[in-house]
Parts: sequence; C-alpha cells; structure tokens
Amino acid sequence: MRDVLPENMPVWQRLEGTARHLARLFGFSEVRPPLMEETSLFTRAVGEVTDIVEKEMFTLQKGKTSLTLRPEGTAGVVRAYIQAGYAKRDPLQRMYYCGQMFRYERPQKGRERMFTQFGVECIGSSDPRLDAEVMDLAARFFEELGLTGLEVRMNSMGDGEDRDRYRDAVTEFLRPKLELLCELCQKRFEKNVLRVLDCKNPACGELSAGAPVLIDYLGEENRKHFEDVQSALRDLGREPCVDTGIVRGLDYYTRTVFEIHAPQIGARSALCGGGRYDHLVRDLGGPDVPAVGFAIGFSGTLILLEQLGLLEGMRAESAEVYVIGFSGDQKAEVLKVAADLRRGGISAIYDVDERSFKAQMKAAGKGGHKFAVIIGEDEIERGVVQLKDLEAKSQVEVARDGLVTAIQS
Repeated sequence: MRDVLPENMPVWQRLEGTARHLARLFGFSEVRPPLMEETSLFTRAVGEVTDIVEKEMFTLQKGKTSLTLRPEGTAGVVRAYIQAGYAKRDPLQRMYYCGQMFRYERPQKGRERMFTQFGVECIGSSDPRLDAEVMDLAARFFEELGLTGLEVRMNSMGDGEDRDRYRDAVTEFLRPKLELLCELCQKRFEKNVLRVLDCKNPACGELSAGAPVLIDYLGEENRKHFEDVQSALRDLGREPCVDTGIVRGLDYYTRTVFEIHAPQIGARSALCGGGRYDHLVRDLGGPDVPAVGFAIGFSGTLILLEQLGLLEGMRAESAEVYVIGFSGDQKAEVLKVAADLRRGGISAIYDVDERSFKAQMKAAGKGGHKFAVIIGEDEIERGVVQLKDLEAKSQVEVARDGLVTAIQS
C-alpha cells in the first residue's frame, strides 16, 4: 500500500481529472459504492474458482457476518443498481467510479494491495454501439495522457448455447493433458474449464496453445453482435484488432471482451481491459439486464507514463503568494494580508521560522510561488505593499486595499 505524498499528488489529480472529464463527456454519472461488501457478493459475481476469490480477498469475520474489502468495482456497482430499483424505474444507467480496491497480491512493481481504479459500467442495453463506446472511452483516457499508437484488441466470449459448445470443445481438448496442468487449473477444469485458458503459468499456457477459439463457435446472433461492435468501432475511427487469445479472468463476462494495448512498450503492452457481462445483474438477484464496462488501474498507468517520459513538468502546486515581512515587527500585518488574499480566492503562505528578509525572499523564489508581497514599516504607514512578480522578476507598489485586484489582473 502506498502513501500519495504532496509532491506526487499533481500526477494523481491528473489521472482522476482525466477520468472524470471523459466520463462526463460520455454521459456517465459518478457512483460511490462502499469499500466493503458482503463476501457472498464477490463469490457470486467474480466466481469461486478465480484467483481473486481463492487467494486475494481481504475478508473480515464478525460473528456470522463476513465482509470483504472490494477487490474490483463491477460487483458493487451492479449490487447498487439492483438495490436502487433502477431496472424498473430507469433501466439504462451509465455509471463510473474512481476509488480504492484491495487484493492480497504478491508485492511487485505495478501490483499493490490497495490500488486505485477508474471504471465505467453501462447497464441496461445490449446495443453493440455501447461496446464500441466504452472501448473508445478507455483508449481516449490514455490518449489524453499523451499515449499514441494504441490498439483496441477484442474477442467474443459468446453466450448461451454457443458458449456451451465451446466449453465442451475446450474440455475435450484439455482432457488428455489434465494431469500436466497446474493444481489450480485441474480444479478449474472441473468447475470452469475456460479459466484454464487464462492461466498465467507458462507451462499451462503451452498446454493450452492450439485450443479451439470461441469465435469459431459463435451462433448467428452472437456473431452479428461481434461484427456490429467492430463496425461501430470503425465508425468511431478505430480499427479493431480481433485477438482470439483474450479471455477475461472473471466468470461474469459474455460476448465482447477487449483490451487496450500500447505495442511500443513491448510484451506487457496491455493497459486495461473490460467487456460485456449480460447476466450479472440476474445472477446477483435482479432481472436479466445486459451491461458492459471496463476498469483501468492507476498504479500501472503511472509506471507506464514514467517509462515514456510523460510525467515531466508535473509538480506539487505551490501557494500563489508568499507574504514577506522585513522584520518580526510586521508579523501581525503579514498574517492579515495572507488572510485577505485567501478571502479573495488567492492562496497565500508566509514565513513561520523567523527567518531574515533575505532568507524569506530566497524561500519565495525556490518555492514555486508566482508572487511575493513585501511589507515593511514604511509600507504599513503609507497603506501600500510591494508586489513582486517572481516569474517576470518585476516589482510594483500597490495600495494595500487594492492588492487582491492587482494580483487577479
């Protein structure tokens, strides 16, 4: 888990600001589910035979109550959608979140046990244009941060009978290799064989190579949806890249699954992922309402931006004005001037270490402030102050009661 220190905050605010700006542009409204939910919500939504549920959840037990810090955002948003009664009174909801998630993962670069995600969930329609829109939004997020040359890679997980046919084909393909799979994949084989295809164990990856691909098993309806999504992406100016190797790791995905890639960064080029989950609302106790969404992790995004040199120039924001007194005799007046500036909407600080005038001027120059306001005994008697523009290195005398206006102009 990390502290976000003041010097790092501008970068985080840039990510959060970009996320909120784009979400609003696309018509999404913010939702804030609680950080903790009943454990059963995640076992039902994410799937019992997943790394998240089996290994990574932080769960608190108090009597018969079991609560879990949220490991992902979709389940909580869907639960909120159901409990708010949206399915009956206003089925189509475009919601986004930006907040902390928790997973007990092995510490490594880009993987943290408390991490921030930006995600969108569009619930209430199976329109393929929405699939294309959320992919476009995800790509736009990284483009707004300065990335170029992105690829939208997509696949279909199918649904209904074609998904069942595909599952049977994968089962028959993997059955002769069952004893060679890792222990976890042997459990997955019995409960959800498609999860074997998403295993990160290199040996299991080699054993899965050459497995049937789902798009070969798509029925007419799901194939048309897949093709319509690609067409909508092209209408948005993005050429889709069909990647049959994309199999999202959570049990609730149906039909469209996708990842945004930055090929220029090499093998680990995936930036984020998402897809359609048309039956999750039903599985969590609501009506059978379709949905699509994605999630973007900020930790990995920050590492990427640093690697590509896109964080240059971001630094902690300093107060606009540093108020300076010639000596300790002006302490009261310095305090009053700082207060007047703040009431006028201008950020201001002053020396609290009883430093000399020269040391205060040096601190003002090094601190990234735009202005210094200088007050001496003579200035107090005449009702004026000296206003120094630290960037232009110019200085003017202004009336004390006109200081706010002078700085604003």
